[in-house]
Amino acid sequence: MSILKRIIKAKKLEVKQKKEKFPMEKLLVELMKAPANRNFRDIFEYNDFSVIAEIKRKSPSKGVIKANINVRKIAENYEKSGARAISVVTDKKFFDGRLEYIEEVKKYTSLPVLRKDFIIDEYQIYESRLAKADAVLIIAAALDKKSVVQFVRKTRFLNMTPIVEVHSGDDLKKAISSGTDIIGINTRDLKTFKTNFGIVKTLMKKIPKDKIVIIESGMTKPEDLDNVATDPRIKGALIGTMFMKMPDKDVKDAIGKMQGKYGA
Repeated sequence: MSILKRIIKAKKLEVKQKKEKFPMEKLLVELMKAPANRNFRDIFEYNDFSVIAEIKRKSPSKGVIKANINVRKIAENYEKSGARAISVVTDKKFFDGRLEYIEEVKKYTSLPVLRKDFIIDEYQIYESRLAKADAVLIIAAALDKKSVVQFVRKTRFLNMTPIVEVHSGDDLKKAISSGTDIIGINTRDLKTFKTNFGIVKTLMKKIPKDKIVIIESGMTKPEDLDNVATDPRIKGALIGTMFMKMPDKDVKDAIGKMQGKYGA
């Protein structure tokens, strides 16, 4: 069984348990009290290139990245360092994330926040809005075409920004059919967790010119962007492991280099 299939199997059980503990009816009642959120899409409208800095404890491919984290401290440093948005990994079983981190990040920064998880049920989209997420990552490889379309529409309905993540031609077909404005190319194959920078160039040839594209995964130093950010339609990069491993003082320099070079 591939890593992705293992994750989806566990996620289905997790969502089932959440629904039993906190049914959709209750979630919808609480959602009525949710405050206005921030416009995630604006970071691409007003900037040539934007770094989305990620908070992530561990991953199936890298193991523990940073065991003890202070979410407030990391988020504040990302904002001070010039990141234009923050991604929060919320999967607990495989990435040791927490949904609660989103609200904490929103409390201490003014940046828009992306929920990064394996969304396999509409319940999670409503849950994301209640958790104060401004954007939701929808992973095409984890879903059929119909679900990608539905999830993009539901995310917009709840006034959040959908980002559809792709790694293959089949994933890209689902993304284009969904009508999403933003496509994230993940250089890591979620079935094997191996990285391939070459997939960016391959997929860029097939992406409509009106789409905003961001690059995800695999970058270990700022210069790695030279391998992927070769098309002016690429408007950003989502980076986690690199920043989580860096001393806080070095994050600003790394973000400055990337946004300065590719945002010119």
